[in-house]
Amino acid sequence: MAKVNESALQSEVMSYFGRYQYAYLSTCDKNQPRVRPVALFYVEDRFWVVTFSGDAKVSQIRSNRNIEICLPIREAGDTGYIRATGTAHIDNDSYNKREASEFCYFFEEYFSGVDDPDFTLLALQLDEFEYMRPGESFSQKFTLRKY
Repeated sequence: MAKVNESALQSEVMSYFGRYQYAYLSTCDKNQPRVRPVALFYVEDRFWVVTFSGDAKVSQIRSNRNIEICLPIREAGDTGYIRATGTAHIDNDSYNKREASEFCYFFEEYFSGVDDPDFTLLALQLDEFEYMRPGESFSQKFTLRKY
């Protein structure tokens, strides 16, 4: 088997992430995983989720920061996926919250502003990636390198 060029693999994987996409986010509820679809934002090499403060995922992240995302991908009728594990935290930085409100296409529908107590910004630190190209039957893993 040929040696994997991790830099090229990382670039290929990251090319699937646009400004926003629908993905599945898994959190931990004690010892039970909980998965739900979210709008995952990827801006300036950062992953964010905009959510309601009262959502279960917020309290679950407060109790256990470990998360996983899964981004299903489809090309030419074939399917694959990107899975990534890492941690999440509640981002209270006013600059980040203001920035998130500007790129979140649904923000004004649900929140009165960045100081709305119902608005929570989740920052995701994704480290370990697993990638299965559409049409392939094996996955490849790598650790995200920041440049």
